[in-house]
Amino acid sequence: MADSPKEGEAAQALFCAIADILGATRVKKEFVLTKLPNYTVFKKFYGKIIEQAYQATDMPQITLKQIETFLNDSDGWYESSLNIALELMKEIQTISAKFRKITAPKLQDIIYVRGGAKEKGRNANAMENIAALFDVANKNEKNYFGDINKWSPADIYFVSKKAEAAILKDVGLAYGKLSESYNFLDLNKLTSNLVDSGDLLPLSLKKAEKEAHLVKVNFKRSDEEKYLSSIKYYGVSDWSKLYTRKAPVTRDIKIYFSKDKKDKLKIRHDPYSSSYGVNKAVKCEIEVTGAGGRGGSVVGIPLISQLISKVDKKFGSDLTRAFDAGIKEYASALEKANKKFKVKPGTKLQSPAKEMYDEERATLSALYVSNAIMPIIYKWFKANEKNVKTQPLNDKVVQKFIEYTSSRTEKSGRFVIGK
Repeated sequence: MADSPKEGEAAQALFCAIADILGATRVKKEFVLTKLPNYTVFKKFYGKIIEQAYQATDMPQITLKQIETFLNDSDGWYESSLNIALELMKEIQTISAKFRKITAPKLQDIIYVRGGAKEKGRNANAMENIAALFDVANKNEKNYFGDINKWSPADIYFVSKKAEAAILKDVGLAYGKLSESYNFLDLNKLTSNLVDSGDLLPLSLKKAEKEAHLVKVNFKRSDEEKYLSSIKYYGVSDWSKLYTRKAPVTRDIKIYFSKDKKDKLKIRHDPYSSSYGVNKAVKCEIEVTGAGGRGGSVVGIPLISQLISKVDKKFGSDLTRAFDAGIKEYASALEKANKKFKVKPGTKLQSPAKEMYDEERATLSALYVSNAIMPIIYKWFKANEKNVKTQPLNDKVVQKFIEYTSSRTEKSGRFVIGK
């Protein structure tokens, strides 16, 4: 559900199952990189256990051979899989004392699951059924989330038979008599209770090559509010002048939330389209120190304006109106450019015409879309900087984007980050 490679997610599920078989005592003693420096050495020690552990996973469309090839060929993922499995054995009881059963040797009543197919019901695994429940809840709450990762970015789940049955029961209700009313209150109650009872663990993965840590998210609302309130606005990149062909400026705008300006929101319009049509995608990317430099994104002016409107409705509506006008002008100018370059769906431009066409699309995007929306964003933040009473609004807008992209909204589900 998040950004890790599917083989990386599957490898982590496999290593957690291996750790379950071995038990905490052996894992703490044996899962040391100096003793097990790579997957080839690891397999010599645990060959039969690896095969047994793979049978305790449910990972559609991923074979053991694929996982092993990935672990041998991909930098850092073997180390990360080993480190996170070790950390889980050490700290899983801090998530819920009921998870103590996993630390004992031999496989417990737990299966390690990664989603694959878009299915629901008895033919689907628990992760796929949770995704199906999300679809109903999101529909009934007017598509509150743009995608499931903003509710929970879990890549893999630990699921007991009790959890499988409870989730399947809710699928029957959500697609039956509760099809019009099943919501995130229902879904979060289900998953939270199963986490508390030690029957469900949603795990979001970050690469952990040197050492791993577990971070609980959405277990206690006050903790998330404390974290979000610590995020502060530290300036906005200059958009006091419009983009022109003679004096071009950067097409994006950056809103900083660290003193060194390394952490920022970056908003830009994507002008490109493989079919040569109008691409309306405006993306707000969160760029942060660490985490590979990425902290998630929000795509589309409707969603961007929705988040802004939680702080200032006029700012949100002004941005929407400006974008609608700008994208209309962009479409008109693009139609003329397409005729000039003689492109239509299926056309394959060759160099140097392709580079010239792409550059023209980017220029038109800046002239009609960026020029329409970036000055509004820039002026709003700058005006608040000068007013003591409205300065906190700048913090709040940044916080709303971080809250949404990091899956920390009031409607988001519990999950644990392994990083």
